[in-house]
Amino acid sequence: MAEIKRVLLAYDDSPGSKKALQLAKELTGKFSGVQLFIAHVFEERMRTETVQSAQRPIEPLPINNFPADGIQVPPLAFEQGSIDKSEHAIITNSSEQAFNNAKAELNSLNIDTNYSVLEGNPADSICDYANEVNADLVIIGQSGSGGLKRKLLGGVTQKVANNAPCNVMIAK
Repeated sequence: MAEIKRVLLAYDDSPGSKKALQLAKELTGKFSGVQLFIAHVFEERMRTETVQSAQRPIEPLPINNFPADGIQVPPLAFEQGSIDKSEHAIITNSSEQAFNNAKAELNSLNIDTNYSVLEGNPADSICDYANEVNADLVIIGQSGSGGLKRKLLGGVTQKVANNAPCNVMIAK
């Protein structure tokens, strides 16, 4: 068996990549002097959600159905009920969050680890990076996507397995 000294882990915090992380932990524990490269392909997405507030809008102060002269009343919104909803941006697939989760898993181990954010097509970026760091092995999780799109275009895992410059281990 070829000596394994440089391992590239493709990690995106998905269930498949979490299995790949566990496999990388086991593998690097068995070999001494292994250098682990963790790569996340930048694919941060944002979605907006409408969030309802628990506060009720300010309602006019009724005093026997007559205007309240001399009483200070806060200004009212032009549209009643317009204050109780707002939109919030939620970031998904964050590189920083993925790395923080991986670091939490690997902190207890004494492994030489490098973290890198890659851009572009995930499969191409992972293969190019494996070539750049002269990896002996790429560990990648089985992607969870399926259906017609995967059949026509091929999955990232399959493309990495076919095009990587070194051996590829797929965690299931």
